[in-house]
Amino acid sequence: MDGGQKYTLGSSEYKYNAMQLHLSERALKILAKEKIKDAKVTDKELVDVYEEILSVVNKHFELYDISKFRQKLNEGLELFKELPIYNVYESNKIKQVGKFEVLNRILIGLHANAMRTDLKVLGIKVNLGQMQVKGGIKLSPDAKLIYQSPTGIFSRAVRVKDLG
Repeated sequence: MDGGQKYTLGSSEYKYNAMQLHLSERALKILAKEKIKDAKVTDKELVDVYEEILSVVNKHFELYDISKFRQKLNEGLELFKELPIYNVYESNKIKQVGKFEVLNRILIGLHANAMRTDLKVLGIKVNLGQMQVKGGIKLSPDAKLIYQSPTGIFSRAVRVKDLG
């Protein structure tokens, strides 16, 4: 943990998100409609979910300033509004990515792990979740290394400045 950013180190240049995204019960019910046969979902409901995700990301996910992910997700809202609700297929291939697919990809990219996802449909060229710091990650003296047991039951934190 460093300056409010909670992440794990993947290498000397890669950070992986360790923050969990929390959405409202309403948003989760809307997302669940994708899997429910004959469920009615509106375009506005899916835009509301995107806006809720943006609100949480803007408030809590500083780590996603790497590669300007937060900025690009905000800029992508207008492109998102123009997408169809569901993927459009032609000859068993996706011709046009839909809102549900984009929301699922965003959730993959924001998940607390090393997953990355393609959001070119929103104008984001670098895979969401690929947080590379060119020249290497620099930890502040107040950064904390958190040692945790495999079960997560036991943990201890040590500040970088106390290591030396």
